[in-house]
Amino acid sequence: MSIRRHLFHCFLTACGLGLPAIAPAAPNVLFIVIDDLNTSLGCYGNPTVKSPNIDRLAARGTRFEAAYCQYPLCNPSRTSFLSGRRPENTGVYVLNTAARTAMPAAVLLPQFFRERGYFTAGAGKVFHNAKVSDPKSWDFYEDGNGADPQEQAALQDRAGGDGRPAWQVLDGDGSRTRDGLNARTIAAFIGEKAAAKKSFFVAAGFHKPHLPWTAPKRFFDLYPDGTIQLPAEPPMRNVPAIAVQTELSGFEQPSTRAAAVRGYYACISSTDAQVGLLLDQLDRLDLWKTTTVVLLGDNGYHLGDHGGLWAKLSAYEVSNHVPLIFAGAGVPAGRVIAGPVELLDVYPTLLELTGFPRQPGLEGKSLVAAMQGAKPAAEPIAFSLVFHYDVAGRRDVLGHTAIASTWRYTEWEGGAMGRELYSAKTDAGEYHNRIDDPALKTIQEAGQTALKTLPVIKPGPANRPRALAPGDQRVN
Repeated sequence: MSIRRHLFHCFLTACGLGLPAIAPAAPNVLFIVIDDLNTSLGCYGNPTVKSPNIDRLAARGTRFEAAYCQYPLCNPSRTSFLSGRRPENTGVYVLNTAARTAMPAAVLLPQFFRERGYFTAGAGKVFHNAKVSDPKSWDFYEDGNGADPQEQAALQDRAGGDGRPAWQVLDGDGSRTRDGLNARTIAAFIGEKAAAKKSFFVAAGFHKPHLPWTAPKRFFDLYPDGTIQLPAEPPMRNVPAIAVQTELSGFEQPSTRAAAVRGYYACISSTDAQVGLLLDQLDRLDLWKTTTVVLLGDNGYHLGDHGGLWAKLSAYEVSNHVPLIFAGAGVPAGRVIAGPVELLDVYPTLLELTGFPRQPGLEGKSLVAAMQGAKPAAEPIAFSLVFHYDVAGRRDVLGHTAIASTWRYTEWEGGAMGRELYSAKTDAGEYHNRIDDPALKTIQEAGQTALKTLPVIKPGPANRPRALAPGDQRVN
């Protein structure tokens, strides 16, 4: 019997028998990372998106209202939060550099638990893909192409890259897709290891809502044609051209923005259903008191805003702002933390929640005190960086961002290619760059001071997304 079939059998057995509660020797961890998930969720205030399972996870745990990735692209972001190090120190800024290659001696997050006797398993997109996954981290790892022929065909059609946003309704129920199979693999491991009284760190890496936006019909039906209303956008003012890039800049726009957003939303709801399968397994086995759950998105995602930006890889709020939820063992229920935090904080937080001491080399901070109601000693600031490509200069340009509760400050190439300052109070969408406003001089200085605390950036290959055409120097 194949490993996947064996696990699926274990999953069905656990579901049918209703196994009793098992208290493992040490707290378990269920780690859920969702690809390209922005904060379009019910628990984050989106009135349209149907995300009942992620919402119920937030209700029974602590939700971080303002969590930010450290690099808005899959592999650099994951390398950062799985190593506990800033991208400036990992040197990983592209998709094909493995964390182990960049940091041979690092103890990566699942590896830490494996070395302490936990069973560790990953299914799906945990590290960026199977080629850059880390053998030292896993007792078991798998991420295949799934068994849904329509999904497989859609993936093959886009094998050369994402390009124009596209979506497709699947005829199946989703159980044979990559995410459907991976969710069942992880659910089976939870049941198997709980029955064996073996502590586990299991990671479910969901691919959707990454392009192409494929989901079963019932999830598209949650968003009937014509029901998605998108707000009118204000004009962009004083924005440097280098800022207006994403992973999909330069590609053709989708047929309609609303139809594309519908596809993205359908994929969120489809993934939410797979998350629900895992939460149901914890319910069924009564594991909440002995299992810590963390759910996060690896980066945000543009949905046609800012004059037609899609995907990630910008320095804007929507590209860097991600969901972050902790629940289960050691986590207060029903709490919302408003101030900025970083995905860099996940590693040290999980160590404290599971009773392990902080490890050397980690650059984030534990969020346990914040969950318990402690107030920060100083205004919290989160940081992100991204490389954009200057077409005219034929070079990569570094964008560094500091994010506070009420403002965002960005420097491109240390300010030589432009500076941006946005007020969250008056311009939450970030359309009016206030860098020349004398009334905000103090805030600008605070942003400049904050960026000076960051480490010197480590050399490494940088990104070269499609850029604005030469001559487009500024968006007014």
